[in-house]
Amino acid sequence: MISDALKLFGKLFMVVAVVFTVAFYGFSLILGPTLFFFTSEGLATSIIYKPSLPIWLLILPVTVPVSVELGAVFIGVFTVIISSFIVAWKLNTPFHKTIKNSVVQPTQKLFQSSLFGMALINGMTLFVVLLLNNLQEATGIPTGTTPTVGQPFLDFLDLSYSAVVEEIGFRLIPIGAFLFLLLLITKKAETVISVKQKIKLLFLSFLFPDKAKQLTGNKTVSKHGILSGISVPELGMIVFTAVIFGIAHYNPGVSWEIGKISSATLTGFILALTYLAYGAHAPLLMHWFFNAYHEAYFLLADLHPAAEPLANTVVILSFVLGLLGWITVTALGLRKLTKSFQNTEGPQPKLTYDEAASIS
Repeated sequence: MISDALKLFGKLFMVVAVVFTVAFYGFSLILGPTLFFFTSEGLATSIIYKPSLPIWLLILPVTVPVSVELGAVFIGVFTVIISSFIVAWKLNTPFHKTIKNSVVQPTQKLFQSSLFGMALINGMTLFVVLLLNNLQEATGIPTGTTPTVGQPFLDFLDLSYSAVVEEIGFRLIPIGAFLFLLLLITKKAETVISVKQKIKLLFLSFLFPDKAKQLTGNKTVSKHGILSGISVPELGMIVFTAVIFGIAHYNPGVSWEIGKISSATLTGFILALTYLAYGAHAPLLMHWFFNAYHEAYFLLADLHPAAEPLANTVVILSFVLGLLGWITVTALGLRKLTKSFQNTEGPQPKLTYDEAASIS
């Protein structure tokens, strides 16, 4: 009874932490545009013209020669992020229904909601990355610092913009294109795909990879889990793009140092996994979390110092949720391992009456 009560308390504590995190995340999506367009500093930044926009295709930088106001860029970026948040809320199991049924549902089923899963994965990834960076720094391997220009609104826009274009260039385009070709090759022989279905498969491969695999009869993450639902070729592509993502962050003497390669590679690996598991909206939201989520609150604190406790609370909550996530995953893993061990042993044979009598 005590054990069950502790499990329920831990589950409820995790659910409450997720709800507050999602609420803060949603508020940050309102806070960012409000600060950018309803403060004098933000408005001054919004009317700056950029003669071109940088994008990336893996490690190759490409410049788009288009003259545009930064305000328009900001609107475009936040349209993508807010749309991703709405999709994450509604897709598969809606977030509010997941929370409503969280007490009666098994813990692992809560991850079917992409928004619930990402809230935990964000914190867990942040927890591990900071631990890795601290370990590297302790052994003399520098991580470096985030590249900035020293102007808060320009830095906030740059971090938000990078979250979107880096996900498109490092994850969505290369992995989506690879998956489309892979599924055409590996589809089941009895699965006939018309031209219309191929067009649908193309879009699904980029936007919702798991649904694309379902269309071709391949194993999916939603039905078979991460280990069985992601094939070896997919895993190879994940590792490849993650390593390229890590190397692309190395900018010695300017911003990121050699230690950033490992942490960025790890982050890229997790972002790619969430992309294949949930869809394109997941890594976009997660990358914005790492780049700009906390920055939105610190930007508010810079303008209104009274908001500094709120900014610190948001950061602390991310760490707490990350720790809770690792505790939950560890507990689920140990329980699965225990059940597997018990099944391996098999049921013990029952003694007959004569055998029991002879023992006694």
